[in-house]
Amino acid sequence: MSGISSLGGRVGVTILEILIFSAGLLLLIKGSDIFVEAATRIAEAFKVSEFLIALVLASVATTLPEVTVSAISSYRGNSGIAIGNAVGSALANIALILAISAMIMPLNVDKIASENSLIMVGVTFYAWLLMSNGEISRIEGLTLVLIYAAFLYYLYRKHVKLEEVEKKSRCNVTRDVLILFLSGGMVILGAELVVDSAVKIARAIGIPEVVIGVTLVSIGTSLPEFANSLTATLKKIPNVSVGNIIGADILDILMVIGIASMIRPIRVDPSIVKIVMPITLLVMIILTVSLFRNNKIGRKTAVTLLIIYSAFIYLLTQGKVYIPG
Repeated sequence: MSGISSLGGRVGVTILEILIFSAGLLLLIKGSDIFVEAATRIAEAFKVSEFLIALVLASVATTLPEVTVSAISSYRGNSGIAIGNAVGSALANIALILAISAMIMPLNVDKIASENSLIMVGVTFYAWLLMSNGEISRIEGLTLVLIYAAFLYYLYRKHVKLEEVEKKSRCNVTRDVLILFLSGGMVILGAELVVDSAVKIARAIGIPEVVIGVTLVSIGTSLPEFANSLTATLKKIPNVSVGNIIGADILDILMVIGIASMIRPIRVDPSIVKIVMPITLLVMIILTVSLFRNNKIGRKTAVTLLIIYSAFIYLLTQGKVYIPG
């Protein structure tokens, strides 16, 4: 009798989690749709590339929770989680998310994408050098944050001319920026609900913990970027898709790691220095070369990136790579 009661309880929990999963998926899809549309309108108002808006505003909207979590984790003495999430997300953003988007449809982007991709490679290489001694100090973390501030100033000076925004559209721009962040919040909440409920469903039907960890949990942190990138691709706005990913990666490396190490020096696991960072740099370089060649991410590049990510997942499941968190 107790077995039947237990089974009934499990079925009840699973049904509830399926409903939560569905609600999260709805928020994820609708939020991404509103998010991409708002980014496009802001770009039109400022008369700049959609890539630039996605590079800055869209990436901040989707990465802000990671910055917050890393700061809290570092304050509590779990700073390793910050660097694990940062580099793990940076790798998944390109080798998985952008690759899947490019498999669906080759992504033709503005020329500005290649120079910012090169900046992404540069700041990641610098962060890798900082990690080489097994620790990132507070001063080194400060340099990462200052580099991001300099990056924003560079973009502002080179690409943004506020006088070009028509006065009558300023109110609409403010509204659309607010919509961008609110819809970003919808995407993040939806992602949380989807991942949490998916993990519970997987456990209820007996899927091994290691499989859950490597797939649902590790990829779940990049789900907002995935939803927005996929939506932008399907709407044939590749600049938003690629800009959001490159901007998120720059934020992950400079702000997530930088803020966490300013709060408390970060000890870096050797596998991150020797395996994860080199692989992350490799996929970034492949992306950059592709963009410099013809301002495009084609299916051949996407396949190469997916093969590399599959190899990384294999190393992860074999215990040869350890990512804190």
